[in-house]
Amino acid sequence: MFRSHIFCLFFLIFSLPTHAGEQELIVQGDLWCPYTCEPESAEPGYVIELMHAIFDRGGIKFKYETVPWNRTLLQTRDGKASIAVVATQPEAEQYGLLIGAAAVGNPSDCLYVAPSNKLKYSKADDLNGFKALGVAAGYTYADDVNAWLSRPENKNKIQMQTGDNPAERNAKNLALGRLDGVIEDEQVMQHIIVKFGLQHKLALAGCGKQTPVFVAFSPKLKNAHALVKMFDDGLIELRQNKQLAKILGKYGLSDWK
Repeated sequence: MFRSHIFCLFFLIFSLPTHAGEQELIVQGDLWCPYTCEPESAEPGYVIELMHAIFDRGGIKFKYETVPWNRTLLQTRDGKASIAVVATQPEAEQYGLLIGAAAVGNPSDCLYVAPSNKLKYSKADDLNGFKALGVAAGYTYADDVNAWLSRPENKNKIQMQTGDNPAERNAKNLALGRLDGVIEDEQVMQHIIVKFGLQHKLALAGCGKQTPVFVAFSPKLKNAHALVKMFDDGLIELRQNKQLAKILGKYGLSDWK
């Protein structure tokens, strides 16, 4: 099976349009480390490193840019960007983006509060007592959280953070007491907590269910379907040859599958 995956991957690489090796894809995402981190750094994010491991061998180059998430989705839909990282299946469907079967993580909506707040979070209605909740503009949350955010009576409780690094700004505002809570992925927030030394200023109150995320391709790409298959097959190979574990290890992570 391992050798058959390698054969299929190389067959796919050489069956791409002849211009594929010459094209440079534009990859966009906001700063959502450890998934997507600073471009041109030694640790640009594990999803970016996975893409390099898969696409470099096919001679397919890409340029990674950090852009606010809502703009990333729009530009990928319109073909101004080639790939959006990382997107949920509902986001891909809403914007007509192409995703494969291979998820690149399983984040979940977690609630962070001040250490003095002893709330145990398990459902969206646990947020009812909040006066200022930090969330990120353009993000898709779990169904119950989305429903809570859409209620008219909660409109004035929501602090919507825009820009390309909303998680970091929300964390800092919570640490300064400007927010009662923040909804964010655990891996993302843990990275921020360690980076800025916020261990004694933020506390995890609980998490919702996990939601898989994907590398999402623009429907405007002529070889989009071939690239989706290349990524799926490449991720299978990286998992089998242990390179996936090596990349994740750089970020202190383990395989989500």
